[in-house]
Amino acid sequence: MHPVLLFDISGGELMVILLFVLLFFGSKGIPDVARTMGRAMRQLRDATDDVQREIRKGAADIQKGLDDRPRPSRTRTDTPEGTRPVQPPEEDRSATEEKAQ
Repeated sequence: MHPVLLFDISGGELMVILLFVLLFFGSKGIPDVARTMGRAMRQLRDATDDVQREIRKGAADIQKGLDDRPRPSRTRTDTPEGTRPVQPPEEDRSATEEKAQ
Protein backbone atom coordinates (compact mmCIF):
# COMPACT_ATOMS: atom_id res chain seq x y z
CA MET A 1 0.00 0.00 0.00
CA HIS A 2 1.43 3.39 -1.02
CA PRO A 3 1.11 6.41 1.27
CA VAL A 4 -0.92 9.26 -0.19
CA LEU A 5 0.33 12.78 0.51
CA LEU A 6 -1.35 15.70 -1.26
CA PHE A 7 -3.98 15.57 -3.98
CA ASP A 8 -3.38 11.86 -4.52
CA ILE A 9 0.36 12.39 -5.19
CA SER A 10 2.63 9.61 -3.96
CA GLY A 11 6.13 10.09 -2.58
CA GLY A 12 7.85 9.11 -5.84
CA GLU A 13 5.79 11.55 -7.87
CA LEU A 14 6.56 14.30 -5.36
CA MET A 15 10.30 13.60 -5.69
CA VAL A 16 10.07 13.90 -9.49
CA ILE A 17 8.22 17.23 -9.17
CA LEU A 18 10.82 18.57 -6.72
CA LEU A 19 13.63 17.46 -9.08
CA PHE A 20 12.05 19.37 -11.99
CA VAL A 21 11.59 22.46 -9.78
CA LEU A 22 15.26 22.28 -8.78
CA LEU A 23 16.40 21.91 -12.38
CA PHE A 24 14.10 24.64 -13.70
CA PHE A 25 14.67 27.33 -11.04
CA GLY A 26 18.08 26.36 -9.68
CA SER A 27 19.14 26.22 -6.05
CA LYS A 28 19.24 30.02 -5.71
CA GLY A 29 15.82 30.65 -7.29
CA ILE A 30 13.82 28.21 -5.12
CA PRO A 31 13.63 30.54 -2.06
CA ASP A 32 12.29 33.35 -4.27
CA VAL A 33 9.66 31.03 -5.75
CA ALA A 34 8.65 29.82 -2.29
CA ARG A 35 8.43 33.40 -1.00
CA THR A 36 6.27 34.45 -3.96
CA MET A 37 3.98 31.46 -3.50
CA GLY A 38 3.68 32.22 0.22
CA ARG A 39 2.68 35.82 -0.49
CA ALA A 40 0.15 34.72 -3.10
CA MET A 41 -1.40 32.23 -0.68
CA ARG A 42 -1.55 34.90 2.04
CA GLN A 43 -3.32 37.33 -0.31
CA LEU A 44 -5.79 34.63 -1.33
CA ARG A 45 -6.52 33.78 2.32
CA ASP A 46 -7.00 37.48 3.18
CA ALA A 47 -9.35 37.93 0.22
CA THR A 48 -11.49 34.94 1.20
CA ASP A 49 -11.62 36.18 4.81
CA ASP A 50 -12.83 39.58 3.59
CA VAL A 51 -15.55 37.99 1.48
CA GLN A 52 -16.69 35.79 4.38
CA ARG A 53 -16.72 38.80 6.71
CA GLU A 54 -18.88 40.80 4.29
CA ILE A 55 -21.32 37.90 3.88
CA ARG A 56 -21.64 37.50 7.66
CA LYS A 57 -22.12 41.26 8.08
CA GLY A 58 -24.87 41.33 5.44
CA ALA A 59 -26.61 38.34 7.01
CA ALA A 60 -26.44 39.98 10.45
CA ASP A 61 -27.91 43.22 9.04
CA ILE A 62 -30.78 41.32 7.45
CA GLN A 63 -31.42 39.37 10.65
CA LYS A 64 -31.41 42.59 12.69
CA GLY A 65 -33.89 44.15 10.26
CA LEU A 66 -36.17 41.13 10.63
CA ASP A 67 -35.91 41.20 14.42
CA ASP A 68 -36.72 44.94 14.58
CA ARG A 69 -39.91 44.53 12.54
CA PRO A 70 -43.16 44.66 14.54
CA ARG A 71 -44.92 41.34 14.65
CA PRO A 72 -48.69 41.00 14.15
CA SER A 73 -50.48 40.09 17.36
CA ARG A 74 -53.63 38.56 15.88
CA THR A 75 -54.04 34.88 15.16
CA ARG A 76 -54.85 33.36 11.84
CA THR A 77 -58.59 33.00 12.57
CA ASP A 78 -59.04 36.58 13.79
CA THR A 79 -60.57 39.10 11.42
CA PRO A 80 -59.48 42.74 11.43
CA GLU A 81 -61.59 45.02 13.56
CA GLY A 82 -64.55 46.55 11.72
CA THR A 83 -64.75 43.84 9.05
CA ARG A 84 -66.94 40.80 8.59
CA PRO A 85 -66.01 37.34 7.39
CA VAL A 86 -66.50 36.83 3.66
CA GLN A 87 -69.79 35.09 2.79
CA PRO A 88 -70.93 33.96 -0.63
CA PRO A 89 -73.59 36.08 -2.35
CA GLU A 90 -77.28 35.22 -1.75
CA GLU A 91 -77.77 33.30 -5.00
CA ASP A 92 -74.71 31.11 -4.32
CA ARG A 93 -75.89 30.35 -0.78
CA SER A 94 -79.35 29.27 -1.97
CA ALA A 95 -77.85 27.03 -4.65
CA THR A 96 -75.61 25.27 -2.13
CA GLU A 97 -78.55 24.85 0.28
CA GLU A 98 -80.67 23.23 -2.47
CA LYS A 99 -77.86 20.81 -3.33
CA ALA A 100 -77.52 19.85 0.32
CA GLN A 101 -81.23 18.88 0.52
